[in-house]
Amino acid sequence: MLSAGQKTTFVSRGLVVTFRMGGNGFGAAGQDVVTLTGLRVTADIVQARFPAAEIATLRLEGVNADLMNRLSLMVPDIFYQSISEVLIEVQEGQSVPVLVFRGGVTLAYADYRQAPECAFMVQALSTALPNAMPATPTAFKGAVQAATLLQTIAQKAGLTFVNHGVEATFYNPYLDGSPGQQIARCLEAVPVRAGLGRGQLSVWPSEVTGAGTSAASAGQQSDAAVAVSAATGLVGYPSWSAGGLSARMLFSAQIGFNTLIALQSRYQPAGQGNVSEAENGPVGLWRVIKAHHFLQSEVPGGGWFTDIIAQAVR
Repeated sequence: MLSAGQKTTFVSRGLVVTFRMGGNGFGAAGQDVVTLTGLRVTADIVQARFPAAEIATLRLEGVNADLMNRLSLMVPDIFYQSISEVLIEVQEGQSVPVLVFRGGVTLAYADYRQAPECAFMVQALSTALPNAMPATPTAFKGAVQAATLLQTIAQKAGLTFVNHGVEATFYNPYLDGSPGQQIARCLEAVPVRAGLGRGQLSVWPSEVTGAGTSAASAGQQSDAAVAVSAATGLVGYPSWSAGGLSARMLFSAQIGFNTLIALQSRYQPAGQGNVSEAENGPVGLWRVIKAHHFLQSEVPGGGWFTDIIAQAVR
């Protein structure tokens, strides 16, 4: 919880929303990229384990009617998926914008129900384009590391691949379908946790305990953990959740699916995992299994929070 003596400073916060149109351009000049800034925006971004991966819902106010009509997209059917994508960046003060979401647009429309206060509504999934694009089959003869197989598939989807210690082996694999389908089939065969978002496919080893830790030692985990406390923006107190522990904090771009956090609070269940005493209170190691960023720009008293559900690291 924010302490009485904690200093706070005003920082301007904004959301930068960029649409990239695949195929046909739009606008008088036929441009295929449009960036919107300075608008009243509400963004709901959920980051979870693949195949759910990352989902964003946007409400933008102040977009001109012509642009809304050109950007609008009806619900796709099983035979059609737009190849347009949306990027959401966060800018705090004069800092460089930080990418918090990138995904294929699955729904976009102008909401005129409260005219003249109109809004542009957008839904996007980080898995939409990898699941829709065509790809050649991926096959290897003999033994091949899972990391090599996944990296090969990721490249077909234009994704960067990051391996956090997965060492499984495949023998004579043959995978067809879209890149998203190939990734899903690969992950069904090995005990791997994966996240797909912001142009990146990341994989970690799974453990039977479900704690979500890698093979690193406790000391290494602590070094890599993101500190979460009242001093860093923890709001209120952590509480019990069916998934483990839930907590709210001021928005942090460092927090996402599978992030390791070092939570400093006396109000965390010490019996669930790796909790040790520190000068300013117990510190527990937790692995985020779901992160929800709720962000509003140009809204008086708007939200700027990250909510998490995390499991204890044993």
